[in-house]
Amino acid sequence: MFYKEKGFYISLACGIVALVAFAAICMNLMSDDTGNSDESPIVAEATPTPAPTKEPETEDVLSQDVLPEVAQPTKKPKAKATPKAVETDVKPVKNKLHFDQEAGLLWPVNGEVLMEYSADKVVYFKTLAQYRTNPAMLIAAKKGTEVKASADGEVTEITTSEETGRTLTMDIGDGFSVVYGQLSDIAVQKGDRVSEGQVIGKVADPTKYYTVEGTNLYYQIKENDETVNPMVLLR
Repeated sequence: MFYKEKGFYISLACGIVALVAFAAICMNLMSDDTGNSDESPIVAEATPTPAPTKEPETEDVLSQDVLPEVAQPTKKPKAKATPKAVETDVKPVKNKLHFDQEAGLLWPVNGEVLMEYSADKVVYFKTLAQYRTNPAMLIAAKKGTEVKASADGEVTEITTSEETGRTLTMDIGDGFSVVYGQLSDIAVQKGDRVSEGQVIGKVADPTKYYTVEGTNLYYQIKENDETVNPMVLLR
């Protein structure tokens, strides 16, 4: 009887243990299911869809390859401006003057010699009533008589002097110059080239230095600024 009761309790204890173990297993399974439910299901990464290939734009293709090139209007070359003449102060070179002493000088007026050239001795001046040297010669001529150039030359100076009045000086080359005094109506200007025989002016009234002598042309020759007897060179 004792052994029967002892076996019963042992079987009961084993059954309880088995139930407890089964219950524990079930609880573990339930806890696993609950834990897995919180985790997000694994989703396979989707393969990226390749971007569609861009087709060439129809307008670009047509404008570049299909449509013919439009001819651009041809630009006319600009006409070259005609260069303006440059004004300069350079004057044309004049021929060098030359005085031929053998050919001599042309008489500027036809008339009597009122007073001869006298550089070495004194002569009497009637108007001044005194003796003095005379670096020129006085040739009698009526007022208004035309005065001609004695040789080819260039007018270098036109001045007014108390003694000789309106006076013109002309370079005739080789260091020679001619001075014409007591002039009026001078027809040339400084710098003018004058030909032999050309009218350069007229005889004027005499200055106060020669009133007694009468109207005349004051005529003087110089060589390198030294006076020369005109009678030696006049032909």
